Amino acid sequence: MWRPETFLRGFCLLCIGAMLGVPATESRAIEVFPTTMQVEQAVRQGLKAAKDRVLPNRLYAWFGSDEELRPKGFLMTKMNGLTVMASHFGLRGETPSETEVRRILAGESMLVSVTIFGETRTFADDSYMVLKQGEKLVKPLKVRFDGVAQRTKAWPKAPRYKAKVIGSFQYDAFEPNAKTTIMVFPSQGDAVSFDVEFSGIP
Repeated sequence: MWRPETFLRGFCLLCIGAMLGVPATESRAIEVFPTTMQVEQAVRQGLKAAKDRVLPNRLYAWFGSDEELRPKGFLMTKMNGLTVMASHFGLRGETPSETEVRRILAGESMLVSVTIFGETRTFADDSYMVLKQGEKLVKPLKVRFDGVAQRTKAWPKAPRYKAKVIGSFQYDAFEPNAKTTIMVFPSQGDAVSFDVEFSGIP
């Protein structure tokens, strides 16, 4: 039977540690080059979450409001991606393969997904997103958005509609441990922003 411990200590040690040449330390910021120990911890965390029946979407790096009808979002980093992937596998009684782990680690961009609210079905069409770090504005590789928004539970009262805006940001374009403002600009309505401490996100 394939065991995650065998994979993580074998494959990760040889392929990741040797390739990157970095020491095994605890994560203190968004990890662009996770160490062997960090990869092992991320996968184990996901498998444990599955065993505890924690839904994978609760494992995302969330920011914004906890209220249902207020703007919010999450980051999908390499470490977070490993944990969420392992959780999905764990819920099926499986463990991620070397190929799946390699795919996550080879990613060159971080995904930022934001849910915003508006008053028309097309309020989020042609939305844009940037990261602001000090005086620097980081543009995304690409942005996806809901051209047609969904009704909220409050409909027909405000906020009437909700939509997702998703940006992909190349790792080498931003500082992975800086205080960052995530800014979303819908085509209708006011811009939405979130102050996020990247130093606290793995």
